[in-house]
Amino acid sequence: MSLLLYGMIGPGETIEVPEKGLIFIPGGGVVALATQSDHTEQDVESALAFGAVVECIHRQTTIIPIRFGTLLPDRATVSNYLSAMAGHYQSRLAALAGCEEMGVRLPMETNFADSATSAPFSSGRDYLLSLKCKYSASERAERQVEALNDSLSGLYRDQRGEAGWFNNKPMYLVSYLVPRTALAAFRETLEELVRTGACPGIISGPWPPYNFA
Repeated sequence: MSLLLYGMIGPGETIEVPEKGLIFIPGGGVVALATQSDHTEQDVESALAFGAVVECIHRQTTIIPIRFGTLLPDRATVSNYLSAMAGHYQSRLAALAGCEEMGVRLPMETNFADSATSAPFSSGRDYLLSLKCKYSASERAERQVEALNDSLSGLYRDQRGEAGWFNNKPMYLVSYLVPRTALAAFRETLEELVRTGACPGIISGPWPPYNFA
């Protein structure tokens, strides 16, 4: 039976989690949290249960969350892995300490989705125009992110962004690592930007800092 990893926390932390059989595995100055599992199906119910455990840990201490479905064969392998990645995980714990993740989904106005699925293209020119449409949409989203960053300056510790899909629509996801002490001010500022139309995005969070792990 393998070990399903939830994430890493600092040594000496005391937490209470409703998950039965939670295993604490030290190594490299951090502690991995895991449960025994032979479950390989990544279904919605299992993913939600996994997320609930990570959220419970996150409410009590700083956690470097691991994506759902990460399995290692035994305790020794986990411990050796932690020792090999000691410097990385110790620095990530320090960077994530006392923070929440907030997200903004910015719509990417483009017909690239339609053109990308219509194959074959009638000409090379049509293909190049579809790429131009895609990248110009990303560039517009990146300019929106720059303006958003300026408006939220001083209220977040780190920021990351990437183009993707949500509900079958092209979106640009912006993630912010926000200190809990600044969370209320961050949300108030962001909600005002959305209300006034300065930010055309959809707000999500707070979450455990998956995109900064």
